[in-house]
Amino acid sequence: MSPPASDLHLRDAVTGYRRSQVIYAAVKLGVVDALADGPRSAAALARHCGADAAVLPRFLRVLVAEGLLAETAGGGFSLTPHAAPLRSDAPGSLAAWVVTVCEEQFFAWGHVLHTVRTGGSAFEQAFGTGFWQYLREHDTAAAAYDAGMADSIGQARDLVVTGHDFGTARRVADIGGGRGALTAALLDAHPTLHVTLVDLPDVVTRAAGPLGARGWGDRLTLAPADFLDEVPGGHDVHILCRVLADWDDHRARRILTTCRRAMEPGAVLLIAEGLARPADPAGARGLLDLHLLLLIGGRERSADDYRTLLSEAGFTVRGVQDTGRISLIEAVAC
Repeated sequence: MSPPASDLHLRDAVTGYRRSQVIYAAVKLGVVDALADGPRSAAALARHCGADAAVLPRFLRVLVAEGLLAETAGGGFSLTPHAAPLRSDAPGSLAAWVVTVCEEQFFAWGHVLHTVRTGGSAFEQAFGTGFWQYLREHDTAAAAYDAGMADSIGQARDLVVTGHDFGTARRVADIGGGRGALTAALLDAHPTLHVTLVDLPDVVTRAAGPLGARGWGDRLTLAPADFLDEVPGGHDVHILCRVLADWDDHRARRILTTCRRAMEPGAVLLIAEGLARPADPAGARGLLDLHLLLLIGGRERSADDYRTLLSEAGFTVRGVQDTGRISLIEAVAC
């Protein structure tokens, strides 16, 4: 007799880590990129990727079962359309995001019980240090995280670039802008803007080379700073794009207050974040909220939560553009 559907659902949920790690291994080994130009045999893939020739065919058939690969008539393997976003050269590639999610973040989830019991950081329990400090001490992990964020920031970036009228603005500060994906998009889309990228010194250092090569000249300024304590002044618009959800309420309020000190009355603050909603039938936002908590002590917030934080920091909300996954909050310094 077949097990009840509820049992199958639970079993599938509990063993979900197997699927995520198989996808991760396919990206990390280079299997996906190796098949970008067409089918290859398992033996050829093993040589190319440095994999065990006896084990790799078994691994590849799991990818076939997951719908990411197809087995050819000649016994080779090829990519399916479902695997296309995993190619490192794909527009909006998920490859770097898969790596950062399935390495350190994966191990942090093994300590979710610690967070639920104590309120403490699962990541710190797993690695002995906080998430941001870990990235400062591990260049490879930091590069993967930065690249993963750049890949996944597309929707928020596009909403900021097109959702606000920058017609009268001259100077914009991209606070916590990481490797500068939003900074670059703003400079490309609005030829009269001067944009300042503000982030920690090591982050700005990693961004300097790629951004400096783009030829924007003095329209681009790199400002190393800890935005918890310091934000450069003299800007018409300050932007926090997918920043505040990384922090608890105390630190989020501190970031907003720091921004307000640097702004003249009437200056604009744009916040691009996902918004928590009472109805979340798939549980996606709830899982993300828990992920932010155990990884970095952050949280998802509703539009009303942001209104409260902004009011406490000296801002008035002028409007909210809710697109579903990402929303754009426009506030004005009082």
